[in-house]
Amino acid sequence: MLWGSRGSECSDLLKSLNEIYDWPGPRAFLDGERLPPGLRPHQVANRLAFQFGRRVARFGRVGFPRFFLGMWAVGEPLDPDAMAGARDARRTLIQRRLRNTSEGRTWVRNAGMAIAGLAGVDVSVTSAVGLAVDGGWEISRTIKMLRGVGMRWYRDGLGGGKHFPDPVDALVELSVREFQEDHEGVDEVLCRAFVADVRGAFDAGFTPFDRGTSAVVLLDNVGAPELRDFVTMVSEQRAGSGPLLVVAASHQRYPPAAAAAPPDWQPDALEDASITLWRNERDRRDGSRYYPVSVDPVDEVAPTAGPTREEVRTIAARLDVGPPLFHTVAFTHRLTAAHPTGLEMVVDVLGGPDGRLSPGRRVDLRGTLGQQDRDGRSLDDRVFDLVLGPWAEEIRRGLVLMAIAVDLSDGRIAPILRQETRRGRRLITAFRSRDLWVTHGITDGVPEPPRLHPLARRAIAHRLARPGGIASLDLVWDHAHELLRDSAVASKDEVAALYHGLALGRLHEVATRLTELFDPVHPQAWYELLLRVTAAPLAHPDRGETTGAHFGELCADEAPAPLVSPRLLAALQLHTDPLGDPHHDMCGIVEMELDTLAQNAAEGAAFLVERCRTFSQCWDRWHQHGGHHG
Repeated sequence: MLWGSRGSECSDLLKSLNEIYDWPGPRAFLDGERLPPGLRPHQVANRLAFQFGRRVARFGRVGFPRFFLGMWAVGEPLDPDAMAGARDARRTLIQRRLRNTSEGRTWVRNAGMAIAGLAGVDVSVTSAVGLAVDGGWEISRTIKMLRGVGMRWYRDGLGGGKHFPDPVDALVELSVREFQEDHEGVDEVLCRAFVADVRGAFDAGFTPFDRGTSAVVLLDNVGAPELRDFVTMVSEQRAGSGPLLVVAASHQRYPPAAAAAPPDWQPDALEDASITLWRNERDRRDGSRYYPVSVDPVDEVAPTAGPTREEVRTIAARLDVGPPLFHTVAFTHRLTAAHPTGLEMVVDVLGGPDGRLSPGRRVDLRGTLGQQDRDGRSLDDRVFDLVLGPWAEEIRRGLVLMAIAVDLSDGRIAPILRQETRRGRRLITAFRSRDLWVTHGITDGVPEPPRLHPLARRAIAHRLARPGGIASLDLVWDHAHELLRDSAVASKDEVAALYHGLALGRLHEVATRLTELFDPVHPQAWYELLLRVTAAPLAHPDRGETTGAHFGELCADEAPAPLVSPRLLAALQLHTDPLGDPHHDMCGIVEMELDTLAQNAAEGAAFLVERCRTFSQCWDRWHQHGGHHG
């Protein structure tokens, strides 16, 4: 299972796998969003069977004697009441249709065309898999098929411990089940027949080629109901799927168990994935055959990370830009948390008309999300729509509130859910548990509260802060944060109350409360609180001509400063927001303010001095050689 939020390049990866020319075995590709709605699992298998039926060099092709017999029985029900029973049914099938050359040719040709229709392929393609036929040879081959392994499989193929001495009886019963609309039972039998045929092709050994490979099914958008039901049915087969490997892309946590227990379903990074790791992890997933692999793991960059780190150099090399632009690339990487499409969109708007980063192009990075692309759409709007994706429009309001919340834990999402309809509440909770725009981190084995992806948080918050807010949702910046702050105060959630207070610009009020909470002996917990509170987004990160001017406006209140000064909060809030301080002009101020605080601490002074050192190093990394505005 390839996991990645929308725009993560999962689809591109699957398409690339499908386009490799010299593929060593059977291969098939389906996109769940392009399939007709309501397709049943056996009809999905039918489409895959036609692709597997194409000849592969050195391998041959996969035949489906079991599956297509079942498809025939389901597609042309055998009514046991209309004949003398199974014996007469078989006699009619073999003698009347197939031994009569003229009628046999017509029947085989029509059967091939009908199955081709179900498979959604042109009739001309059926000749490649031997169904659109004309001639006695194909008829005799079909008789052989009806007397061969396919028919024999149905003696026990219907499952449930039921044995049929005559396999035609089994086909008749399968036909009756379809007539009685036992769709799940029929689909289960046909999917087992499909897998048995794939296994049989690998076991046949009629070519000298060493078949040390698998038949590979590539499924894009596997969360679509049509593909989801097929994969579930195949994965639950008791006998296993044999040499059948399904590589599927999903923009949601899949299978459902992965959304129900995120700590047990943390995906491996794509570059680390292996069959060995898969085997090792199956036990803690109750033996599940699913293996999640992250295509775009969220790279949430610390505010004090340097501009020349390895990830930045890798991106710069891909963009074909040199050291003068490392600072801009580092800003882009941090803003997007390395989301592939997000990063591409940011580079596109920063690159100007030609979409290419250039040292000579001067832009205010603080206004990046307000930049328009070539179609005249602002970047924050584009990200918002990307995050919403196929979810119903009615969760858009809830999504805005989720973007500005501290996190999406049960307590902090409660006031958001209270604003929604019953259906809206269901959709939002489903989005929180399933969608890959929501991160579920694990630190030292302990699950973290879920949070919206960093790019989504910042872009949607930026959209909310525009003049007039989001009129269609009746939401403006102050009202949205006050709603969440009031709920936090009522539930005695101090972190959230201070966080939203800072987002509302109440620096002096927040600084006063943090002064009351300051512990000069053991400031470690207090410092963590400080960092969480100052992670509050800025309403207008590009306020003032420069970051320094913005800082001055935030600290304009002339009231006597408490011990924990508003200057510390303003500088740290700017520095924590990638848009607020893209050139890291504030880390020096944070260092000085923390040093002042350390002078008023007791045993905790050493801890605060170490934190000063962190911001001093940050300043040095971003301002070495006297230039940082590349």
